[in-house]
Amino acid sequence: MGTTQNTPVQTSSPNSRTLLLPYALGLIGAMLVIQIVIALTGGEVTILAGGLTALVAIGIAVWLILKQRALRHVRFGVVIAHVIAFVTITTSYNLHAIIRVMFTPFEVDGAGAPIRALLESSWFGATLVMSALWGLGLLFHLLGSVLGRGWED
Repeated sequence: MGTTQNTPVQTSSPNSRTLLLPYALGLIGAMLVIQIVIALTGGEVTILAGGLTALVAIGIAVWLILKQRALRHVRFGVVIAHVIAFVTITTSYNLHAIIRVMFTPFEVDGAGAPIRALLESSWFGATLVMSALWGLGLLFHLLGSVLGRGWED
């Protein structure tokens, strides 16, 4: 007669990598598309860009509702999802602004004058540059932590 072994049934519990990495990559992709749309439609933040960003916000809200139970099984899951959304969205806009300013030609009395004034202001580095570069670094840090399973129970 054969013996039977009782093996416990393993359930797959949510973890930061399987839950938050696709979320982060989806947000990065969505914001990349939005920034490309902005660039292709004249480089201004218009109602179209605002509407697309609102759709991303609705998508985030729906995702949070659908994944709420799983997120509660990942240490700091909900707050990390919030931080990933904040960093991804604000960094995408700040990086776009920096790139736009860097590649806009300076004109003495034309459209480049406000950009020149912004570049020469001490607030430029303290706001756009710091926010964009620090935000990009924070985004990479968060993604690395997710990949490293830093917030699993």
